[in-house]
Amino acid sequence: MSVAETHSIEHLPRHSQPTLTFGSVVGAIAVLAGLWFVFAGLPTAWGMGWDSVFKDSPDVRQNLFLSDALLILIELIIIGVLVYASYNLLQQHTQPGLRAGIFFLAAVMFVALAIGSWLGTVMDEQFTDNPPLGWTVLIGAIGAIVAGAIYLYVMVPGWTGFLEAVEQQGWFHAFPYKGNQGVRVRRGTIVGILAIGLCALITAVQHGLFGRERIEAANDWYWSVPYSGQAIPPFIPLMYKVHILLPILLALVIIWVAWRAVNIPGFADFLIATEAEMNKVSWTNRRRLFQDTIVVLTTVFLMTTFLFLVDVILIRVLSAPGIQVLLIDPKSAEKEQRETAKW
Repeated sequence: MSVAETHSIEHLPRHSQPTLTFGSVVGAIAVLAGLWFVFAGLPTAWGMGWDSVFKDSPDVRQNLFLSDALLILIELIIIGVLVYASYNLLQQHTQPGLRAGIFFLAAVMFVALAIGSWLGTVMDEQFTDNPPLGWTVLIGAIGAIVAGAIYLYVMVPGWTGFLEAVEQQGWFHAFPYKGNQGVRVRRGTIVGILAIGLCALITAVQHGLFGRERIEAANDWYWSVPYSGQAIPPFIPLMYKVHILLPILLALVIIWVAWRAVNIPGFADFLIATEAEMNKVSWTNRRRLFQDTIVVLTTVFLMTTFLFLVDVILIRVLSAPGIQVLLIDPKSAEKEQRETAKW
């Protein structure tokens, strides 16, 4: 059996936890800033700039197809540049656990900001006349969540081991694991994951889970800014046209998970062993399969007929006047049971 070349990061040098924490913080901020620019900042600026540039040309300004087409083209170029730059930067930093650390810390920061947005709305309603108190509570809550995450990175050695273990599973790398083995079972697994994930996504879109295109207001995702008044915009945009961008983003995540799942070392070895065992099975030919199917169906039919006749004969015998062991009429009992079972 041929052995495929596998990629591993175990040979990479280890660094201190503060170094990992610093790299994770910088990377998480860069990731969140890049995602915000792609999904919210650029579309918002583009829409404002489009209306401003063509304010004297109503026909061009109201041509949404042209505006969105140019925006998509620019978005693809910027996404390509950001992905290329991020890849080159990560290639220069080979610290184990860094990619996983960036991902988890970015998720924590996003959750902290989401909680801060919700808490800010509550504070704005409860302490309308005392903005300093509201901002103090708001910043304190966000800071506590982020500080707790940084403490976990700096002071808990087990967390560093967890990040390295997650990264070694390949979730943040594009390396296949034994890519030339178990190909058919892997492809079937990928198709199954894609079928489940994409069907769920299509169902969510059809039921309007991500919203729909509206004429009276844009279907955008934003966070309200507490105590904004009139000097600061009342919201921070997060995603432009959620009903379009979010399903595309989730579809890409599903595709990545489907491909990456069959390349996790433990699961991939299981799939490879499964295909190896399936190859040992002796599959019958078509003629033998037809004969065996006829035998099974005939046997089932004969056994069903036999049991039915035995059941009828026993009911007749046990209900005979001279015996009368079975005093309950089966039909009446069945009818009574059906009436009792009605809701």
